[in-house]
Amino acid sequence: MGEIVAFPGGEPEELDFADMDEDQLRACLEELRDRLADLDRQEPADMNSEAYETWAEEHEDLEDMMDEVLELLD
Repeated sequence: MGEIVAFPGGEPEELDFADMDEDQLRACLEELRDRLADLDRQEPADMNSEAYETWAEEHEDLEDMMDEVLELLD
């Protein structure tokens, strides 16, 4: 498995999507989708491993950020 790369601009809790305009939100959403697709390709085979737990947390963080961005775009 490859190294999981943190989202640019800081940790998810450091990003303030509310301060972004629509174009920035759409660009951010595209980046989040790309990162989620990359992360999906890195899914560890052993669901009981620490690597899988780390992967799952990152996956959930990306999904949560996507939900937040989509909510702001509505």
